[in-house]
Amino acid sequence: MTPRNPPTRMTRVLLVLATMCGVARADHAAKSPEGPPPERTAYIAELIEAIRLSDPATLANTRKYIQIVERNKCQAPEMTLRVGCMLEAAAQNCKPLPAEARERCQRASDVIATNQLSERVFVPNDVRYQIMSKHSDARIAIARELHRRYAGLVAELAMSEQFPGPRADAKALAGGIDQFCTKVAGTRDLSWQYCVAAIVWFVAGDGAPEEAAR
Repeated sequence: MTPRNPPTRMTRVLLVLATMCGVARADHAAKSPEGPPPERTAYIAELIEAIRLSDPATLANTRKYIQIVERNKCQAPEMTLRVGCMLEAAAQNCKPLPAEARERCQRASDVIATNQLSERVFVPNDVRYQIMSKHSDARIAIARELHRRYAGLVAELAMSEQFPGPRADAKALAGGIDQFCTKVAGTRDLSWQYCVAAIVWFVAGDGAPEEAAR
């Protein structure tokens, strides 16, 4: 599989791809001298804008809700069932909102849920065990470590040739993120989807740290 999906499907498919293509490689991705596919760039730009335009308290509540649901309800041994459970929970959480807010909520939820699924990729078990042995509140300490690793990935983007500059608009930034994450997915065990979601969350949230849900 590759991150080449029709824009009408990509919102809901992102989580499935993030799970099933955990070590996707860039040599399987579309490469074009003109740059990334426009539908992918447009979608990433929509994710950025959704988080930027969302109230921070609403984002925090959505994140806590998805964390709690994933931990307490969506722990099926079959990963596809786990993803489906999270998708349904996120959709139900956004459903009562007016149309524009609901769409924004769903896109933000895609990023949040993808980051939830990728947490053990960014903070693997050996690191988690070290943190748990040193901190009384391991959940908060792990959240801080996750934030630090997101920051490192964003710093790599900022120093790369794909970075469009600090004043770039959402569309230009989205294109840079897409190209950078395609390259990253070809050099390490980090999928395009996990890379995109982590950077979008950090950049669109202006790098503000957020503690884990209790």
